[in-house]
Amino acid sequence: MKEFDYSKVPHYKFYRFAIKVFGPLFKRLYHVEHKGLENVPKNNKKYIIAINHTCALDPVFVAIADGIPALHFMAKVELFKNPVVAWVITHLYGFPVKRGKGDTTAVDYAKKIIAENHVLAICPEGKRVKDKNGVPQKAKAGVALIARDTGADILPVAICCENKIVRGEHVRVCFGKLIKCSELGIDESSSREEIKDAANIVMERITEMRESELSGN
Repeated sequence: MKEFDYSKVPHYKFYRFAIKVFGPLFKRLYHVEHKGLENVPKNNKKYIIAINHTCALDPVFVAIADGIPALHFMAKVELFKNPVVAWVITHLYGFPVKRGKGDTTAVDYAKKIIAENHVLAICPEGKRVKDKNGVPQKAKAGVALIARDTGADILPVAICCENKIVRGEHVRVCFGKLIKCSELGIDESSSREEIKDAANIVMERITEMRESELSGN
């Protein structure tokens, strides 16, 4: 596997090409509907997009919404073992993370992305929810840790579908109101548990959005 270059945040023309060409196709195949786009920041302020992890296409469903800036997202390192897949993911601004191993290199790169005024997309749960009826699970500490260290606000996004996400299903992507970094109530003196609690504030917001959408409220 070719080593990922964490030293700089690149710019690839392929990203916009892929969104323009394949975005409409994904919208049709999965009947993607975007809601709450008025909540997306219109300037270049620092923020993180936090998404519940339902399937491998979650970042794609968010990225193809109108007016969304290019998203840089974490992807499990195993996906980068195939050179073709690695090239595609890398040129879509994905970067590898070793899950469950406290990958400080990936976290530091995520901070660099935000520091350079790009948008980071992250799934706080850390892995896909393959059962449990798709109900979002508790978050890992990462999203709150990155927000604390960068001062970035968090835009919660709920991926909603009545059934397992496959072609032909109706996928709704709901953008919630921005969570200010100050609302998380953490600072440099916060314990690991307090940081996890802050991360779960984000997941609770996403869960509420999902439940409200699926219940029709």
